[in-house]
Amino acid sequence: MANTAELIKKRFGDPFQVTQSLQRAASQGFESLTEDELFMCKWLGIYTHRFEKGYFMLRTKQPNGFVTPEQLDTVADIAEKQNKGFADITTRQDFQLHWVHYKDVVGILSRLDQAGISTKGACGDIARNVVGCPVAGVDRDEILDGSLLAEQLNAFFSTKEYADLPRKFKISVSGCRTGCIHPEIQCIALTGAERVVDGKKEAGFDVRAGGGLATQAFLGQRLNVFVKPEEALEVVRALTDIWRESPEYRVHRHHARLKYLMHDRGPETLRAQIEERLGRKLDESPAGLRDAEDAFRDHVGVHAQKQPGLYYVGAPVLVGRITSQQMRRMADLCRRYADGKSIRLTNRQNLLLLNIAESNVEKVLNALAEIELSINAHPARRGVVTCTGIQFCKLAITETKARSRQIIEYLERRVLLDEPLRIHINGCPNGCAQHQIAHIGLMGSKTKVDGQLVEAFDIFLGGQMGRDARFNRAILRKVPATECARRLERLLVTYRKARKGKETFNAWCDRMGDAKLVGILTEDAAHPLAVEPPESTAQYAEVPSKGGRHPAPAIGGEHCSDSGIEDAPAVA
Repeated sequence: MANTAELIKKRFGDPFQVTQSLQRAASQGFESLTEDELFMCKWLGIYTHRFEKGYFMLRTKQPNGFVTPEQLDTVADIAEKQNKGFADITTRQDFQLHWVHYKDVVGILSRLDQAGISTKGACGDIARNVVGCPVAGVDRDEILDGSLLAEQLNAFFSTKEYADLPRKFKISVSGCRTGCIHPEIQCIALTGAERVVDGKKEAGFDVRAGGGLATQAFLGQRLNVFVKPEEALEVVRALTDIWRESPEYRVHRHHARLKYLMHDRGPETLRAQIEERLGRKLDESPAGLRDAEDAFRDHVGVHAQKQPGLYYVGAPVLVGRITSQQMRRMADLCRRYADGKSIRLTNRQNLLLLNIAESNVEKVLNALAEIELSINAHPARRGVVTCTGIQFCKLAITETKARSRQIIEYLERRVLLDEPLRIHINGCPNGCAQHQIAHIGLMGSKTKVDGQLVEAFDIFLGGQMGRDARFNRAILRKVPATECARRLERLLVTYRKARKGKETFNAWCDRMGDAKLVGILTEDAAHPLAVEPPESTAQYAEVPSKGGRHPAPAIGGEHCSDSGIEDAPAVA
C-alpha cells in the first residue's frame, strides 16, 4: 500500500502545474489552496513558513553553485523589496528566500526565470540541485572539470519524467582530488578518477551511491566502476530507474531514500542490475583508488588558478546568511575586478569570485572587508554551517541562525585556533546542516531548567570525511542552548593545551575517550536560564576580548586545508 505522499502525487499529476494553483490563490486567497496543492508546491521550491500564514520559503537551483552577477542582483533585489533584506546560502549551493507572500510568489518565480534561475525540483520527490566542486574549471590540481556534467544531470532529472521519485534525490559531481563536496553523503556521487590506457592517462569518474543523513545516516558505497564523462548520464539514469521502479520504496516514506536501496541490495547486486539494464559490463575502477585524507577545504582566501595570472577569492558568509547589500557588492566586484560572470556558491555556505587578475586581488580583499566578508576570518567563523532553524522551519526544535552567530562570535573572542574545524549546528535530528559529519556537531533538542522547558543541543564529536570516513558520536545530551558557547570554549581550549604536537582535533578526541570528553564539557556548574556566556573567564581565556587577526592564505599558496538548510520540509 502506498504512503500518503504517493497518493497525493497520483491525484495531482504534473507537479509543475501547481503554478496555476498559486495564480488562483493570488486572487482568491491563501485559504483556497488545498493540502494537496500546498504539498505539491515543494516541486517549485516552495514551503510554507512555520509561523506566518500566507508566507513561503522559496529555494532556487544553481547547478554546481554557478551564479552570474545579474542573477545575484536579482536575488538581492527580491530579498530587499519582499524578503526583509537577506537570503540564505544552502549546503546544496543554492539560495533560500523567506517572507515570500502568496500574492507575490508567481511574480517572483517569473523574475527568477527571466534571470535564468530555476526553482523546479528545488524541493519535492525529485532530483535536488546537483552540487559540484565550486572551483571546477579553475582548480590547478583537478582531474577534470565536472561542472558541465553537473549541469547536464540537473537539466535531465528536473523534468516531469523524473518528478515522481520515491523521495528526494541528491547527486554530486566533482573532478577535484579532495572531495570538497562530500561525496560520502550523496545519493549518487561521481568523483574524479584517472586510469592508464595504452600508456596514456584517461580521466573519468568513480561512482558511489547510497549516502545520506537525516535520522538514519549512511555513508555511500563504491560500485567499483569507472565511467567516462559521456557514459555518466546513462549510468546514473539506470541506477535511478532501478530505485524509482522498485515499489517497496513507495510504501513507507521513512524507508524511501536511495540509501535504503543500497543498504538492502548492496553494491555488487546494484552494479549487476545496472549492467543488465545497459546491456554491457562496466569498467572496473582503477586499482588502488583511495579517497584523499579528510581535509577542510572551504576555498576561503586567495588561491592561484590553473589559468596563469588569475586567482579566485573565497569569502566566508557567517551562518550562510547574506544581505542584499553584500550580494550587490559581490556582483559589482565581479564586474569591476573579475570576468563579469563567474560567482560560485559553496556547500559550506560561502561565496567565491573567480578569474581575478593579480593586480586586482588586493582591491577585492579590501572591498570584502568593508562589507564584513573579510577573508581574515577566525577558524570558527570559517567552519560553521547552520540550518534554517525554528524561525522558519516546521520541523526545527531550536533556533539556529542567531544562536550560531552568538556561539561563533563568543569563540572568536575567547579561543585561538590554528586549524579550521567543521562546526555544524542543526535545529533538529533531520541533519539539514549535516551535523553528523562535523568535527563538532550540535543537534537541537529540549531540556528543563528549573522546571521550565528550554532549547538545548546534543553535542557530537569526531566526524570525518574522506579516507576512513565516519560519522561523529554523541558525547553529551541536552545542553541548554545558553551554555553551549562556554562548553565549546572549554573543549577547544583544553584541546589546544593538551594535544600532542600537531595532533588533529579528531585524533585528540579519540585519545581522550568519551568519558574524559564528558568531563571537559561538564566541568563547570550549569549557568542560570537565559544567561548568555560571560565576556571573560580567566581560567579558560586564551585571547583578549578584542581577538586577533587570523592571516589569510598567501597569494599563490596552496588551497586552505580543510547541513542546511537544504532538507527542511514543510511536510515530512
